Amino acid sequence: MKNKKSELILCTTVLFLSLAGAYWFIAKEKDKKALVDKTGIETVGTVIKKSKARIDTNTPFLDYFVSFDFICEENLHTRFGFQITEEDYGIAIIGRKYKVKYLPESPITTAQIYLYEPVYSEDVNVEKERARILETYK
Repeated sequence: MKNKKSELILCTTVLFLSLAGAYWFIAKEKDKKALVDKTGIETVGTVIKKSKARIDTNTPFLDYFVSFDFICEENLHTRFGFQITEEDYGIAIIGRKYKVKYLPESPITTAQIYLYEPVYSEDVNVEKERARILETYK
């Protein structure tokens, strides 16, 4: 009986710590996104890939992602697998340029693309750009 009680206490403690850790991680991610929104350096990025996947095979829900290139300090960087909403997925166009913000201390991991803020002045030839991207990022 005492052994089962110890197991229950241990399982409850592990569950509580796991939930607390998940909450802390989510809060940290929200803080980072807010910091990028507020103080991030603005540049232009190009959507190079869209994808959707079922991360958890036990759920019917899909997760949506874009990958994009952007310039930071005269260097081209790529952010792969940036998670977006289903609505954002529907409006993202491969080859189109959008506003991107990032933090200079870690541009690749903090870069965020703003799919509701396309940079139309950069739309020279989206079809040609899309063809180049699909050829480059096979």
